[in-house]
Parts: sequence; structure tokens; C-alpha cells
Amino acid sequence: MNKYISKAKKIIRGNIYMTIATSSKNGTPWISPVFFAHDDDYNLFWVSAKDSLHSKLISKNSQVAIVIFDSSAPEGESDGVYFEAIASELGDKKEIEHAMKILNKRVTIDDFRVKRIGEVSEDGAWRIYKASPVKVSKLTSGEFVNGQYVDKRVDINLRG
Repeated sequence: MNKYISKAKKIIRGNIYMTIATSSKNGTPWISPVFFAHDDDYNLFWVSAKDSLHSKLISKNSQVAIVIFDSSAPEGESDGVYFEAIASELGDKKEIEHAMKILNKRVTIDDFRVKRIGEVSEDGAWRIYKASPVKVSKLTSGEFVNGQYVDKRVDINLRG
């Protein structure tokens, strides 16, 4: 199991984008790629426009699914980490400051750096979001079923 955890952590550290799936209360899906950062507990943070569809959907339905994977991997060599998580917009000043530090360590283009709390609160166009993992899984070696390759996943604990 440790090899899956260490590989999952490497995938998370090695990528700057994740894909987040949200849905309306009635189940209409939406999916968005977002730049992200994570803390030591593998909570995932990102900045989005407060008026973007995924931001609006999170305010009505906090259950999200997230995948982090290397999209440049050759065919047959893909690997990924999957999250079932609870997402929320950060409103507490201390939480926002904590998330800003984590995000700003990864941001390399100054235009995308959060410089003041007001940029992600009040009249600011951006908000910071946090996804807290409920369940995490990782791809493992698949198997052939009736001559067809089928991916398999194993549940992992990134904090372990």
C-alpha cells in the first residue's frame, strides 16, 4: 500500500492542475480544470471567479469529485489520484491567509498571485475554495477481462 501512497503524493506534487466535477442539486454535472495547491493534510485549494459556474454550484452542493493526473503520459501509462471531497468557499480571515500562503508558493505568474485578502473577499472577483478529502483512491495495475484492459483503483490514506 505504501507504494500507492508515495506514487499518489508524487502525482499531486508534480501537477499544478486538477479537474473538479461539480453538480447542481438536481444532478446536472459540470467539470472544470483549475490550478491548485495542497496543504500537509492534502486539502486542496484553488482560486476561481466567484461567478464561475463551478463556484456557484459548490455554493449549492458541496460534494465534489476531483482527479489529478499527468495528461502528457503516453497511452497505456496513465496514472491518477481520485478524490471524493467536500468543497467550500473560504470566508474566515485566518483560513484565507493560510490558503494564500499555500497557493502563492505555487504561483509563478504575478497576475495570478493573491496579494490582498480583499481580492478574494468583499468586492473582489476571486474567491479561494478548499476541498477536504472524504475518500481518496489511486489507479493500480489493471487487469484483462475478456481480452480487454480494465483499470483498477485502490483506496488510500494520504495522511498515513
